[in-house]
Amino acid sequence: MTADTMLAWVVIGVAASLAGMVWPFRRGAAGVAVNMVAGAAGAIAAGLLSYLVLPSARPDSEPARLFFAALGALAALGLAHAAWTRRVHASSPAPPAAADGRRSGRARRLSS
Repeated sequence: MTADTMLAWVVIGVAASLAGMVWPFRRGAAGVAVNMVAGAAGAIAAGLLSYLVLPSARPDSEPARLFFAALGALAALGLAHAAWTRRVHASSPAPPAAADGRRSGRARRLSS
């Protein structure tokens, strides 16, 4: 593994994280940072995992390793987004009841 390969994995992860920002997720600087760290970490982890799956050290196996890095970045972003969505929905308060004691349409839909 060379420094160029590792840098390529990081770039793939950051590019995937920037593309992943179109999904509804945490916005602002924290959202950008979480996306970039998750994308780069997933790309590096999957790139390293590619050495276990493809143990041959042939030079023509680099595109396959980059493909592993891209899949790892997307998987890490998907997991980060799923964890964030679960956390947000678990901590969101219930909608208030209507003035006449009946629940709103949204509250009825959420409870069923």
